[in-house]
Amino acid sequence: MRATIYVTDDEQSVCSALSRRLTKYGHLVRSFNSGESLLNALDFEIPDLLFLDLKMPEMDGLETLKRLREVTPKTLVILLTAYGTIEDAVAAMRLGAYDFLIKSVDFSTVEPALERALNFLELRSQVEYSALEKQRQYAWDQVIAKSQSMVKVIEQLKSLAVQEAPVIFLQGEVGTGKEFLSRVFHYNSPRHMAPFIAVSCNEQRGPLLESHLFGYERGAFSGASQAKPGSFEHADKGTLLIDGVEHLPFPVQRSLAEAISTRSFCRMGGVEQFPITNCFVLASTIMPSQSGQGKNFHPELLSLLRSNQISIPPLRERRQDIIPLAMKMIHAYGEEIGRPKLDIDYSVTAVLGNYKFPGNIRELEAMIRRALLSSQGPALTSLDFSADDYIM
Repeated sequence: MRATIYVTDDEQSVCSALSRRLTKYGHLVRSFNSGESLLNALDFEIPDLLFLDLKMPEMDGLETLKRLREVTPKTLVILLTAYGTIEDAVAAMRLGAYDFLIKSVDFSTVEPALERALNFLELRSQVEYSALEKQRQYAWDQVIAKSQSMVKVIEQLKSLAVQEAPVIFLQGEVGTGKEFLSRVFHYNSPRHMAPFIAVSCNEQRGPLLESHLFGYERGAFSGASQAKPGSFEHADKGTLLIDGVEHLPFPVQRSLAEAISTRSFCRMGGVEQFPITNCFVLASTIMPSQSGQGKNFHPELLSLLRSNQISIPPLRERRQDIIPLAMKMIHAYGEEIGRPKLDIDYSVTAVLGNYKFPGNIRELEAMIRRALLSSQGPALTSLDFSADDYIM
């Protein structure tokens, strides 16, 4: 990548030599002889990378770095010094320096440091781009909510996202979009740049699932040859979705409830307490308030679930959303197969509007995909849906 690089050193010979060396790789390089002149330049342009001398008169490198961080927290800073100490290095790293180099006559250490810094900038750019794409994909306006029941769900999610609620409970039938809404919640919260981790309790059971969530220490069980972090740690500062939470064994449910309440946990086989920094989204097809269904949950976890519970309505109870959802799917999947301008005629509106959708949004998606593959005209008609698709 072609980077904007600033060099700041009170020795003009160092500035000139280092600038020439960096320019030959195609980078845009500017040099400064003091911390003050560097900071003034930040009013007009922010560099990607800064080589900064540690020992300068008037304002030294550490003070310059401290003031620079107030203006541009993302610029990578490599501190330069003719003689370094461990204390200097520690102080620099605490202020957010990326690297610390001892000056050499031939500047032989510059290229390796430059390559490391550019690789880091490239990776960070990719991560930030991916995060922005996720934010667009899961923006509030990407949720179809014409029906009042879904409008209420979105209002609840928005409120909890702003509050940074430590735990929310999503209840809804299979296929109602619990994971999608969990991602919407995450990418519209202050945690959006941190990881979103999803764990399905339907796919794993028992001790394997417990170790997947909590992690384990070496020797915790047969085959545990080394310690391994779990999903709690992988979701650091982000959001952890645990889907099908009712399938967790009661002892694990109790441990989960304790972890959420105390904001700390132990790995399996360990005694060290690790802090919890993530939000939990617990999801289930079961409505605990219904007669007999609360028995699927440990009492301690059940009390937590009831605090921020959101019930997602089945598709048959939000009929105003069916056609808008179908149109969104048609446009999305039409793009995939090279037919972006497909529409639907009135016969499809009648078919979809009267169907009960036992499989909810997931079933609608499957129906649309099959119809698109069989369709030949510019618009989907009822003939593009097989009879099995819409038996009432």
